Amino acid sequence: MKRQAHLFGIRHHGPGSAALLKGALDALDPACVLIEGPPEGDALIQHAALPGMKPPLAMLFYAAEEAANAAFAPFAEFSPEWVAMQWALARGRRVRFIDWPAAVSLALAKAGREEDTADADAEADESGNEAGHAARLDPLDVLAGAAGYSDGETFWNGLIEQYGGGQSPLDIFAAIETAMTELRKYPGGYDDRSAAERLREERREAFMRIHVRDALKQHDGEVAVVVGAWHIGGLSTATTAAEDRAIIKDLPKIKVEATWAPWSDGRLSRASGYGAGVVSPGWYRHLWDLYSGDRHDGPEAFAAGWQARTAALLRQEGFDASTASAIEAARLALALASLRGIGMPGLAEMRDASLSSLCHGDDIQLAMIERKLYIDSRIGKIDEAVPQMPLAKDFELWCRETRLKPDEQPSEIKLDLRSEAGLLKSTLLHRLNLIRVNWGRLIDAEAGRGTYREIWSVSWSPDMSVRLAEALVWGLTIEQAAASATVERAHKTDGIAQLAELVRYALVADLPQAASTCINLLQATAVHNNDITDVMNAVAPLVRIVRYGTARKLPELELRALITALSAEANAGVRVGSRQLDDEATLQRLNAMRAYDEALGFFGDSGLLEEWRRQLALMVDDAQSLAPLIGFSLRRLHDLGLWDELQVSAAFSRHVLGETPSRAGAFIEAFVAGSADVLIQDQTLLFLIDEWLCGLDEETFVENLPLFRRALAGLDSVGRKRVLERIAGGRKERRPVRSVSEENPAFERALPLLKQILGISA
Repeated sequence: MKRQAHLFGIRHHGPGSAALLKGALDALDPACVLIEGPPEGDALIQHAALPGMKPPLAMLFYAAEEAANAAFAPFAEFSPEWVAMQWALARGRRVRFIDWPAAVSLALAKAGREEDTADADAEADESGNEAGHAARLDPLDVLAGAAGYSDGETFWNGLIEQYGGGQSPLDIFAAIETAMTELRKYPGGYDDRSAAERLREERREAFMRIHVRDALKQHDGEVAVVVGAWHIGGLSTATTAAEDRAIIKDLPKIKVEATWAPWSDGRLSRASGYGAGVVSPGWYRHLWDLYSGDRHDGPEAFAAGWQARTAALLRQEGFDASTASAIEAARLALALASLRGIGMPGLAEMRDASLSSLCHGDDIQLAMIERKLYIDSRIGKIDEAVPQMPLAKDFELWCRETRLKPDEQPSEIKLDLRSEAGLLKSTLLHRLNLIRVNWGRLIDAEAGRGTYREIWSVSWSPDMSVRLAEALVWGLTIEQAAASATVERAHKTDGIAQLAELVRYALVADLPQAASTCINLLQATAVHNNDITDVMNAVAPLVRIVRYGTARKLPELELRALITALSAEANAGVRVGSRQLDDEATLQRLNAMRAYDEALGFFGDSGLLEEWRRQLALMVDDAQSLAPLIGFSLRRLHDLGLWDELQVSAAFSRHVLGETPSRAGAFIEAFVAGSADVLIQDQTLLFLIDEWLCGLDEETFVENLPLFRRALAGLDSVGRKRVLERIAGGRKERRPVRSVSEENPAFERALPLLKQILGISA
């Protein structure tokens, strides 16, 4: 009789599957253990036995010449694959992976992206894709319906993940093999897939069958095969070696590197988008603690432990959750399980019991702790003996060079960008932010001595190690990853304001090539952009970039040309584009005009400034322009001294007298915006408003009062009091000031230099 391997169909990250698998391996005692996974991971298996390896962890496979082409294969302590590795390593048995190589899957993924084929996404993620297909097709629903369950998820959880013991693990796996083999023949579960998906699955299972045949030839003892339950039918199919080799013939391959990376519970959850993710890693860990512990206290202690944890988390959030209520919740969960015909409370029973007994029916209380309770927050750790992944190694080199030490305790560092050490630290923190490793948060970039100073708040957290591992898809070094991430984000962005911010981020992170790409994309996007608000919002960050030129090497000429082009476009379209906007768009335009006006002042191009101020004047005289924008424009003309008191008074009266309260109020709100000190010191502005208010009749005053109150809402109580006192003091006559030059010729000689220092045109 021909020897057969023992097929163990499991669920990825299933604690019941893991417990059954451990029992089955103990009973079978195989000479070789084969596990679903890329063979490139074989060299990493030996590290799983090291004492410092604390799941959740992931094997990372990436193309040697293109790190962005990568795939992760995660493991939790309750993952059957992890349990199989631990079992084999502890007993010195041969253990290896048998899925198709990552060299093939990543090559096909790259080809799919280049050809823009429909199945590109199917090749993009090596880890757990078969579970994603099974979840989409739900073939287990067929078995669930026959067994009286509502869906396949509940069916599998009730029979496998919460099996409760009592049956032989080998018998259970034999039943799974029979059921899944028959299920593969069911048309509703198999024929739903596309031709590309079927071909992909056939190729993977052909690789697996080849590996199984090789293992049977190499080992005289039993061979255990640990794969997703869906693949059982494919592996038990009678095929010849020649047929399998024909299926995988001429597949493309690329050079692949593999390494360990820390992972997190959040990324194991289905909510993260992971195809083989589970609903609740926290719940599955609680189940695994029951199965893997030396004590077997039964369902009562199991339910009590979960409800005690729920009560503790509720108390941390400030809710009343007594021990007595936790006991009642445990009893209720057991009763619900009995009523529903299951031997042990599941997550649904536990949740219903917690909601009733601990939260008193309040969903909000349970929602406050759901992430901590159901997802959990555990972060994996890599043993120090394991070779570091490239990004972690580069990060360590950066830390040595900058003398920055990752510490969970928050601290504040002040950097002088004129020093090499300060500039180096700033560059590292900016680059890490671009790859979403937010070790530092920039508090102030312009405090102290102009733009030479940056103040950062730095604090390291364990999940940043996971983000560092994820960033490997962008590059092998922090510089390469930050540049690739910036360019990728720029290609996905269609707003020029966002592109301008990316240009700034790239330049302050010392990524000139990425900045150049973003600038080119910005120029191309600006040509087809008709949103003046977006154009104005793009100017401010670009001007801030130019101001960094004293501390960093920047393409100042290119940036100035870009700012000039965008500003000219904004000046040309602002007046016509300030009509017929809704309230939200009007507010956005007003904020953009304020930022743009300030940025132009810093930029210092006299031609652009002159045209901008001319457009402000035209807007004030444009009856079709929106009231808030007219109010802002008139205020700027007054503050800059471009219009005298009579012109401002006439324009003010024109836009408030005879207008509806809503339009007049919107105009006033934009016109008086600012601090109390401005109103107190600017006599013309203050008494212009005072005279308008005093001239209103009672009915109009009552209509305008709420709008005027809203306009002054930004002033604090002290500021409002000072404004009232200033009005009560009345208008003061301005005394003519004698020329200083008549009495002080030295001051007259120094005046041109003083004006130059202050930035005042002569």
